[in-house]
Amino acid sequence: MGEIRVLPPEVRKLIAAGEVIERPANVVKELIENSLDAQAKSIYVETLQGGKHLIEVRDNGKGILKEDLPKVILEGATSKIEKAEDLFSVKTLGFRGEALSSIAKVSRITLTSRHFSQDRGYQLLARGGKAEYLREVAHPVGTTVVVEELFFNLPVRLKFLKTAKTERKLITETVVTYALANPQVAFTLIQEGKTVLELKPSSVEERILEIFKLDYPPFRVQAQNEIGKAEIFYYTNFRSNKFFVFLNGRPIFNKELQTYLKNKLGYKTLAVLFLEIPPYLVDVNVHPRKEEVRFLQQRKVLNLLGKLFGEEKTPTPPTEVLKSSAYTEYLKPPQFEILGQIEETLIVAYRKGFIYFFDQHLLDEVVNFALTRDETKACKSSIKAGDKLSKKQMEELLSRWEALGQPKTCPHGRPVFFKIPVGEIFKKLGRG
Repeated sequence: MGEIRVLPPEVRKLIAAGEVIERPANVVKELIENSLDAQAKSIYVETLQGGKHLIEVRDNGKGILKEDLPKVILEGATSKIEKAEDLFSVKTLGFRGEALSSIAKVSRITLTSRHFSQDRGYQLLARGGKAEYLREVAHPVGTTVVVEELFFNLPVRLKFLKTAKTERKLITETVVTYALANPQVAFTLIQEGKTVLELKPSSVEERILEIFKLDYPPFRVQAQNEIGKAEIFYYTNFRSNKFFVFLNGRPIFNKELQTYLKNKLGYKTLAVLFLEIPPYLVDVNVHPRKEEVRFLQQRKVLNLLGKLFGEEKTPTPPTEVLKSSAYTEYLKPPQFEILGQIEETLIVAYRKGFIYFFDQHLLDEVVNFALTRDETKACKSSIKAGDKLSKKQMEELLSRWEALGQPKTCPHGRPVFFKIPVGEIFKKLGRG
């Protein structure tokens, strides 16, 4: 009896409408996840024309049984879960049983595999979701998936793809993400015949150093509480803001966590955060691509992050700060001495030996974003560059910003302020 089974209709409805393949990077993501779920120790990815002409993913995982090969392109076919209750304890990267089905529907896919229990391999060819043949072939233990003619039957979607250069960049980012989450796995990425990545199994620190070409190892901090464990690797003075968050080995997005990290680590920081939290406390079924998650005990997760940075108290989410009694204290004078406004765009202030230059638009935007959680709405409703402000208005902006915990960046990642030591100015004037 094979390992693959077709889920009943009621379970399919519970796990959303369908896996959406919008671009080549989505294909690469899904195939890598399948390889990792198959316990692969080596994953090879090759693309041509940014994945538009060819995507090949090869692994040395456990392989697929002959009798299961025809099932893998069927919607709802999976070996990961059986019933609705399993959705509350998902431990694999894939579980919907829709990735290969979605890919097969919009491409020509050749799937070749040999299960570790069988002495020969088998190959399935499908086009537009319909199997054309299944035959015996020579193949090592593991699986090779070749995707060609992507979106051949969806010319409109093909037109919306970016240039090959942009699609290559997105594919590289995808492979890098999974390589960081799985340093014990070897990864190779070939694009247009050139080796982009060739990573041997290593530690997390070694992999971060190799991928990002850092001058020295990243800082490492660990913490745990009653809900789970956290470990962060971060490198300051990086060329840009880059945050990777992994939950039980899965790349995720969570607005509260991302905002907290930006506020704590500031501008131009590379950070890789690993969280280990029981699956039953996490909802990974928020988005069809399984990227966004919700925590059943969000405050405890934030408390865990706080411990990474020496905070014993639970960091209060921005929205709760604004709704709490702190909001009534906004009109209290800030901890800064207002010096003035430059070109009706920058607020200049002094505090503890430093002169600060605040972008007035970004100061207002971080507060509005905390209230609305909508970047576009927050940006449009905020004070603009060119707006003349009174001293009272500038003080209120700084007080609101302080009540939020003094976030260093706006929702788009731009720095809210720049500061310079007064002593440095004295030196320039010959008073050092």
